[in-house]
Amino acid sequence: MAEATTVHSPLVTYFSMLSLLTLCPPFVILLWYTMVHADGSITQTFDYLKQHGLQGFLDIWPRPTSIAWKIIAVYAAFEAALQLLLPGKTVKGPISPAGNQPVYKANGMAAYFVTLITYLGLWWFGIFNPTIVYDHLGEIYSALILGSFIFCIFLYIKGLLAPSSADSGSSGNIIIDFYWGMELYPRIGKNFDIKVFTNCRFGMMSWAVLALTYCIKQYEQNGKVSDSMLVNTILMLVYVTKFFWWEAGYWNTMDIAHDRAGFYICWGCLVWVPSIYTSPGMYLVNHPVNLGTQLAFYILAAGILCIYINYDCDRQRQEFRRTNGKCLVWRKAPSKIMATYTTTSGETKTSLLLTSGWWGLARHFHYVPEILGAFFWTVPALFNHFLPYFYVIFLTILLFDRAKRDDDRCRSKYGKYWKSYCEKMSGYESVVGGKLKLKGKALDVKAGGVKKKKKKPKHQQHQDPISEVIESELPAAGDDGAALSNEPKEGDVNDESKLSEEGNAAPYDHQLTPSEKRYIEQREQIDVKRLAKTANKSHRDRIQDFNQYLANMSEHYDIPKVGPG
Repeated sequence: MAEATTVHSPLVTYFSMLSLLTLCPPFVILLWYTMVHADGSITQTFDYLKQHGLQGFLDIWPRPTSIAWKIIAVYAAFEAALQLLLPGKTVKGPISPAGNQPVYKANGMAAYFVTLITYLGLWWFGIFNPTIVYDHLGEIYSALILGSFIFCIFLYIKGLLAPSSADSGSSGNIIIDFYWGMELYPRIGKNFDIKVFTNCRFGMMSWAVLALTYCIKQYEQNGKVSDSMLVNTILMLVYVTKFFWWEAGYWNTMDIAHDRAGFYICWGCLVWVPSIYTSPGMYLVNHPVNLGTQLAFYILAAGILCIYINYDCDRQRQEFRRTNGKCLVWRKAPSKIMATYTTTSGETKTSLLLTSGWWGLARHFHYVPEILGAFFWTVPALFNHFLPYFYVIFLTILLFDRAKRDDDRCRSKYGKYWKSYCEKMSGYESVVGGKLKLKGKALDVKAGGVKKKKKKPKHQQHQDPISEVIESELPAAGDDGAALSNEPKEGDVNDESKLSEEGNAAPYDHQLTPSEKRYIEQREQIDVKRLAKTANKSHRDRIQDFNQYLANMSEHYDIPKVGPG
């Protein structure tokens, strides 16, 4: 049984793991109680607990009831049946650290529509009233907390005794193994993928189901649905619809391809997603807000735009991977880095890192519209209470941590290629989880700050396009393989302006100012140093640099790689 290494945030220590294991369950109950029974006021809940102490907390914790267990069982069985029985095309996931490649059946969108149509149909024909779910929400959450803990214990034992693949193993610490999980791709039988069920078909599907439940509850309670609830429900449904439309792409993300099946992922999707992620809608049931048509429209439009940008970021990367980089990104050939890495089995693999389009703006740019989308489906609650915004704050912290873990993992996996990737990012080094660092050289204050460039004669403003491409694309000499720093191109002179091989000045040398002559001399010195560094490179390094240069040029997709010679 191979043991795969996982990169975790340094903040996640034994103490924080134990804290999350013990504090998350009661927080779910406290959030539900505050929104449903304490008018959404944290102060009111705090005063109650202060007055009644531990016994008061035990009194507000609902006991799982038979109807709660029945609702959970029917819903889980229905989604499991859809996952297994609905048709869908076969999709392969990314190759795992142990060299395995999981195979999925992409039927999430069909399961999503069948679920919502069935749920609304049961309500419309009077067979089942969704308000029952809301009325027993506390008992349902309590049952989910208990049942999901038992399920995570099952996953731990299964990973220890009967793992589904070589992508499993123990860290030697039971707390870490229970929290992070033992298996990367646990399955029951050959076809039932546990993480697809917990993350997608139970967790994300419950998000849409509960969004409709809150809307129906407010309608039956008040005789109408407020515009704030409509905006919240529509945006949540658009987001979940986007998720299932893109579900095959989700199988390439950290949640599925890197995080193992343990408390962090599975308990979170089974309990945390239905309770915390849907909490703005839960709040609005008893706190309707009349936004007005104009404000409601602006919030709705802004939210849909953010969700679309988030989707397009993921679509762009997925299409880039599907075509192996042979596609258009924003109507242009994509800029990329060809990175090699070694699996735990010792096999060398190659990955393409996209550095253009949305992914060329900044690392983890796609997290920005995701956070903004969450804000826009929360802001209809306005600002009377803090609690509806807990999900937005939690999501921001989660994505900061995820960005940090992803950065650490990629740096460990790709090495010098990841450094080159970071340096090619334009504008900012990172949006989430990194330094807010503008690219470019710092101003030399002592030297006088910014210096204006003098205009060049017309015959000096045209640079050889081939030399410009080579200078901007070929990696510089050095162990890190980073891309060449982009020196200003405006001052480059054409071939006629350079000194001849005999050392004679160009015919128009007398037309150059002293500063222009100094600039040409400095450029020549830079070229000499660059050639000297290149001369120290091995033949293999030069071949690798040349292959990287060809890979970065769109018109050379089909050129075969140069051999080692």
